Amino acid sequence: MKLGFAKKDITPDFPVPMAGYNKPGRISQGVHDKLYARALFFEDGPIVLLQLDILNVDRICLNALYQALQEEKKASAGFPAIEKKHILVCATHTHSGFGGIFDLDKGINREVIPLLGETNPDLVALIVKKSVEAITEAIKNCTETTVRMNTGTINGLGANRRRADIPCDNSLFIMEFSRHDQKKILLYNLCCHPTVMNGENRLLSADFPGAAAEKLEGVPGGYDMVIFINGSAGDMSTRFTRRESSFEECSRYANLIIEAINSLKKGEFLPLEKIELHYHNILLYMAEIPELNIAADYLEKAEKNLAEIKNGNADRSAIRKAESIVEGAYINYMKSRYAKSRKKNSSRTIETGILTINATTIVCSPFELFSSLALILKEKKNVGCFGYINCLEDYLSDCDAWDSQEYEALSSDFLRGEGERYIELVSALV
Repeated sequence: MKLGFAKKDITPDFPVPMAGYNKPGRISQGVHDKLYARALFFEDGPIVLLQLDILNVDRICLNALYQALQEEKKASAGFPAIEKKHILVCATHTHSGFGGIFDLDKGINREVIPLLGETNPDLVALIVKKSVEAITEAIKNCTETTVRMNTGTINGLGANRRRADIPCDNSLFIMEFSRHDQKKILLYNLCCHPTVMNGENRLLSADFPGAAAEKLEGVPGGYDMVIFINGSAGDMSTRFTRRESSFEECSRYANLIIEAINSLKKGEFLPLEKIELHYHNILLYMAEIPELNIAADYLEKAEKNLAEIKNGNADRSAIRKAESIVEGAYINYMKSRYAKSRKKNSSRTIETGILTINATTIVCSPFELFSSLALILKEKKNVGCFGYINCLEDYLSDCDAWDSQEYEALSSDFLRGEGERYIELVSALV
């Protein structure tokens, strides 16, 4: 099979809203490391895998990309027919990338404006233009390719951000592509929020995935392109493993990743013989939106509880949990203010991809899926799991998070128990 690759710089050269933290007015003041769109084109699919160094995309941005590829097909002789069913868009979920690419009236609820920034059409156009350029270049440089895949573990990077003692997914999956022209591409997949840099940071950055790419791309013995695909990181972050919030700490995490990747560089390269991508619709039930007065009362109690904990000289972990409950209560309150009323037993159809490369199967989920849920799927079906795929649909948490009134459950659009049911439904597909 032939494989093409390319990357294009998507870093804005002007101040932009930064996405990922609930901090209104968080505007970039410069660039620490560039953000990229990285594309792989598998000719025999055809399948396009597009990685973006941003928090996520919504349906509006995706549709603009689909439309641009259709226009490119009409304008360029020899450009293949690339339909929605052929495309897998993977956001790294860096919290130091830019927002402003989400249509908050049509694509994502307005309660998350502080997280994502008001829509800027210039940024949407930038993402689409550079993505199409990367895909076009990848199509043009296709050549025969072999692949080597391995799975191991990585320690000291991510941990369950709710409680450090909860078991979590520390697996590392790598795919190395070796082309006949001696070009090499690495794709690696692990579960962790790229949040080494906290909400005080004002420099655009891909966080630890950017630091890893910088150390691995274009260096002696390295790769010509490195793609990071995040996994089931809804409850995984650097909260309990990072020593500080700094770019030096991003570099330390990059070294952990590289060490783990190097330990998996073994075995033969095999022909790249098969790639398939199939999307399936899964119906999930949604949580009711509370009345505004009930949501306001809950937010007030959460804020009072946080103040009492802080005044009681509690440790940082207790304070952080209380802060998370306030964050969840706030989003719930904002939903009550802005979202349309939602009837009981309302549902949403969720598009989930099943990607097969040679004999390896990977579930491609549009959620911030809890690793506790994905672990069930991995152990039961021996599959991989890509997260933050295509249009981000929200957190999908486990029942324990609901019962503990955690931020992820409180802010989710989906009912308690739907996380476990989603895993059951996906299990039947693989």
